Amino acid sequence: MTQQNFLTAIEKDTEQINHYLQANLESHVGLISKIGEHILLGGGKRIRPMLFVLCARLAEYGGTSEYYFSTVFEYLHAATLLHDDVIDHAEVRRSTRTANVLWGNSAAVLVGDFLYSKSFNMAVEMGDLRVLEVLSNSTNRMAEGMVLELIHSFDFNMSVDDYLEVIISKTAVLMSAACRIGGMLGNLTEEQEKLLGDFGMDLGIAFQLVDDALDYSVTQQEFGKPVGKDVEEGKVTLPLLRTLEVCTSEERKKLIEWCDKETFKPERFSEIQTLVRNYKGVEYSLERAREYKDRARNNLLKFPDVPGRQLLIDLADFVVERRF
Repeated sequence: MTQQNFLTAIEKDTEQINHYLQANLESHVGLISKIGEHILLGGGKRIRPMLFVLCARLAEYGGTSEYYFSTVFEYLHAATLLHDDVIDHAEVRRSTRTANVLWGNSAAVLVGDFLYSKSFNMAVEMGDLRVLEVLSNSTNRMAEGMVLELIHSFDFNMSVDDYLEVIISKTAVLMSAACRIGGMLGNLTEEQEKLLGDFGMDLGIAFQLVDDALDYSVTQQEFGKPVGKDVEEGKVTLPLLRTLEVCTSEERKKLIEWCDKETFKPERFSEIQTLVRNYKGVEYSLERAREYKDRARNNLLKFPDVPGRQLLIDLADFVVERRF
């Protein structure tokens, strides 16, 4: 299925998710609604709530609340974006100015906190203590991931295992939680719920590998945020790690100097990009992403071919082949 055909196939689901994202964003404090709408309704791929909806469908959930509860995962994601943008001093996201630029750091952080608490308020309504256990474990690990990323800023000796731990904690655990909890709405065994969690974990890793590769391979207009920001912010991702591993010692020394916090200049990014491309750092990262996508797909094939399974497979393909 082409990317456009896939987007058309999930169009009605996306409309329902967007409806509930806005409908659930209630607060008597006007600034919360304003910043919440800015971060939530200004675009986004809706991957996390869509995973929840499709996994509930795969689990043959018979209720009517999948779209309502799916917003839990987008609110959590939006909260991390608000906090990330403050930490990274980001100015642009999804081709528009960030909340911290428009309303200040304090407001952005506090609205992020509101979205976190809103997510757990809604999760309580599911009436299943296991849901809260999965969600609380996931958000705890996400916080650890943000600290790990901070520890490894400008760490050019970072191992691939350390890098994977960062992206698992920051990105993949929430996708895993969305899939597993989606399955909990249906009548799956614990083993099947775990399979869905494993599917989401592998897909989440693939998603972040692609995101990190895109920072070296697309334009700002395609990506919706400035390319090269990972380097400027000291995020040593797989395309750069791979290049540092296979380039000559002279090039490695030069690359570290170009990327180092004290000597980095934005105009140098094109040279960094060229070196990464020459050593196929982008291709290497995308190939690893496809491997994780295949692992994710194999988990799905252990389920009967019921409504939702093929769309989840198509979603996995979309995640890896996207250009934004």
